[in-house]
Amino acid sequence: MLDKFKSVGQQAANKALAVSREKAKLLKERTVKGGSEDNHLVALDIGTEFVKALIGKINPDGSIDIIGVGRRHQALSDMQAGAISDIASVVENCDQALSEAETQAGVSVRQAVIGIAGELVKGTTMTIKVARKTANQPIDIAEMEKIIRLVQQRAEVKAKQQLAWEMGGKEVAIRLVNSALVNIEIDGYPVTNPIGFQGKDVVIQLYTAFAPMIHIGALEKTAQELDLDLLAVAAEPFAVARAVIGDKQNQNLSAILMDVGGGTTDIAVIDDGGVQGTKMFGIGGRAYTHAIERDLGISFDQAETLKLSFGSNTLPPQKIAPVEAALTKNG
Repeated sequence: MLDKFKSVGQQAANKALAVSREKAKLLKERTVKGGSEDNHLVALDIGTEFVKALIGKINPDGSIDIIGVGRRHQALSDMQAGAISDIASVVENCDQALSEAETQAGVSVRQAVIGIAGELVKGTTMTIKVARKTANQPIDIAEMEKIIRLVQQRAEVKAKQQLAWEMGGKEVAIRLVNSALVNIEIDGYPVTNPIGFQGKDVVIQLYTAFAPMIHIGALEKTAQELDLDLLAVAAEPFAVARAVIGDKQNQNLSAILMDVGGGTTDIAVIDDGGVQGTKMFGIGGRAYTHAIERDLGISFDQAETLKLSFGSNTLPPQKIAPVEAALTKNG
């Protein structure tokens, strides 16, 4: 949906997601150390429980084939509610996951996209109505970029206010990480590409995701330590939603997507093929492990083993009741 014009919003945001066919073609033309053709990309998901690395080969048509995967378990102190809390340890875990993926793929990749998560990552869709002074003049790219910047600025103010409220009045520096056009109408008429149209009233729906600078800085430092060329940082629920929607121009999918991880639960709402909003909660699988740990007075590792056994129906019968009671009481 709106594929022809999404790049305008991304250019105005100055932070494209690097998954479009145009970017794929550009990546293919670049070279890596040793002069070999660089038509590969690495995606890093730095989760609370695991670091996951995927290496993809970019095909001439812009599609991507996954040719290498790797993952490494994170220690309890490495992450906090989806955000990095120990850069050195996370870098080591990422390096091991990348090495595993590169060994499987048979290539060394430097171009990277990294996901960002956590309660303080704010994604929402804002609707703005703009009355044009020159209704008889065709809309051009410069005008649309100006409108998009206006929406992004208002969204940033809203995100800062929301964060300040959640942080007890403390001001938090943030940065735009994703921006995508959801819907646009000109004088009540829906269009997929507004360039060239005339009209007075432009109503635009734009999804934006902002993240705290401290979290983005930790990811950038991680990429630097790994000697990666960081192409983009992507809000994880937005990335999942875009993957589900795909590149179909007439996609009208509506759904709620939920990703329950070790430290966070990410939710994305899709309506008529557009991302309406995302939300991240600082609760995941480890919260249930801690509940068992507290109630049964055992170590975290023992509690994790009991939780996994309970979920796979392999827990000894005599332990089912106390584990179930701990989960129910704290659920």
